[in-house]
Amino acid sequence: MGPTVIKTGGDFAENDELVSSLASELLVLKNRGSILLIHGGGSTISELGNRWGYESTFVNGLRETSFETMPLVDMALAGAVNKRLVRLIRRKGLDAWGLSGVDGGLILGEKTETEKPGNRTGRVASIDARPLRILWENGYLPVLAPPASDARGRGLNVNADEVSLALALNLKAQNLIFISDIPGVLLEEKPIRRLDALSAEKKIADGSIWGGMIPKVRSAIKALEGGVKAVFIGDYLEYGDLERILSHQKGTAIGGIN
Repeated sequence: MGPTVIKTGGDFAENDELVSSLASELLVLKNRGSILLIHGGGSTISELGNRWGYESTFVNGLRETSFETMPLVDMALAGAVNKRLVRLIRRKGLDAWGLSGVDGGLILGEKTETEKPGNRTGRVASIDARPLRILWENGYLPVLAPPASDARGRGLNVNADEVSLALALNLKAQNLIFISDIPGVLLEEKPIRRLDALSAEKKIADGSIWGGMIPKVRSAIKALEGGVKAVFIGDYLEYGDLERILSHQKGTAIGGIN
């Protein structure tokens, strides 16, 4: 059985109480199989950038990263946010191991197309999952920050959602869970509990699923087509929400029933 890949947003990662609650649930979930936790941390990047006089800019929802700001991305994601999460999770009794896409050559990236010189915003080019398997075989729970390297060993800032999808596909994950700031795929302001790929595309075509939810749902469909068993999208507000998401009591499940 493949691992469970969980991606948390940056706002969630800033909330010690929620991270601790999730860690308590991971302690139970770990008995069912391997887990990979992937995190963002955009607010911490922005805070560091402001301190150093760099203004955050975004193109098509992706943070623009330059050679000058790439060290701030490393400091925020692979440093401050990652280590904070590892400390909180270990406090709950889990052997969390923090790493980034750079470590062990886990993620090789390539920069996105842009006319701006010095662009360090990247995307996933290839994955070498051996570091994760080594950690799982020795009982650790990997906590992954998304910064990666290119073929020349230079830093790249890769979007955490893209990293999560790429790793779930590479690992043939049993579950891919997006812990979001939204309660799921909404229809008339209420989460749709279950979707399959065909019905999801129909709802996109008729406008029921729209806006920023379209790329999330299409990513879920791509994951299913690549061998991931099920994708879940939902928010996490209190202890027990992870189990409620997995048991279809909360959020949206796209794909198989577990």
